[in-house]
Amino acid sequence: MARQDTNDFLAAFGIGAVLGIGAALLLRPDKPNPRKQLQKRLKPHVRKLGKSASRTRKAARMAARTSVASGTSTDEVIDAGRELLAEFRGEVTRILDEARAELRELAQEQGRGAPPAVDAETDG
Repeated sequence: MARQDTNDFLAAFGIGAVLGIGAALLLRPDKPNPRKQLQKRLKPHVRKLGKSASRTRKAARMAARTSVASGTSTDEVIDAGRELLAEFRGEVTRILDEARAELRELAQEQGRGAPPAVDAETDG
């Protein structure tokens, strides 16, 4: 009788182990999608870019209003707009450089090698 109890115990233990492994495999998360990971990593940069553009538009509107009200020359307003545009372009360039660097790192991590470098001057 002791031998039968041992066999029953081992059978129940084996079935429990198989069910536990099956449940663990079913409940594990899917493999991460590289595209979704990249979108998640770039999301803060996109927000910054949107805020920067919004601030630039707001500053340009304020400069136009104050120039009309105070009689400031159009050249001064144009110069202020150019400065704001230069700052905005610098911010966009910085964000794009960070994104390119992250893409290169991601490609190297996946073992594909880095994509060819793109010059900011030749990039459209």
